[in-house]
Amino acid sequence: MKRFVPTAPVHDEPWLALMKGIYEVAEMFPDDTVFIGGIAVYLHSVASGLAPNLIEKSHDADLYISLPAYDDLRSIESVTSNPRLRKKQFIKYGMDYDVYLEHNNSLLVSFADILAGSIVIDHVRVASLEHLLLLKLMALESRSGTPKGPKDERDVIRIVLLLKQHGVTKSRLERYFTTDMARTLEQLSHSREFVTLSRGNLHEARTLRDTYSTMAASFQKRILMARSTRRRP
Repeated sequence: MKRFVPTAPVHDEPWLALMKGIYEVAEMFPDDTVFIGGIAVYLHSVASGLAPNLIEKSHDADLYISLPAYDDLRSIESVTSNPRLRKKQFIKYGMDYDVYLEHNNSLLVSFADILAGSIVIDHVRVASLEHLLLLKLMALESRSGTPKGPKDERDVIRIVLLLKQHGVTKSRLERYFTTDMARTLEQLSHSREFVTLSRGNLHEARTLRDTYSTMAASFQKRILMARSTRRRP
């Protein structure tokens, strides 16, 4: 399904350079590349009409790519390897791109599942909200306490708020969602990033926190308990 939305006008040269590169990559590989990470959360947020203060631009791009498309990408871009993190990287218009290769990556969710659940927003194929939640929770576990941790927290909060708006496709979560993820979602109910998102408005922060907490609690009930019930003999 395609949903086209206008990209918010900005006067930010790095952001314009990043979006220019993303559009070019998306046009070259429309069916073999899925954008994940912060840029996917941004596009979902804009498409869903989140309040401007809840929308946050990204400083780089993350993409999941099929093996055939990766071979073509290497003929176009100067791709390097990062064996420690099991990913590839390249720079386009001065902006960083992290590339996760089908069948050879550290991501929790398979490329086939990500591709099957993906949608196109503003001409860019992005992962579903459910798959983004799984990937962001995985990133948060590994980057908690680092400079990227607060941004990961804000992205998880945004995704949960968006899932509250759109509803949850449980089948995308059931295979991968864990009790540790449920615990992380619950712990984030106490995050200071609600105040950051509300720009210091404590009343709005409390409203966001309450909405998030209700939704986060439902994951354990609707996903983990449902899966446990099906596994009973």
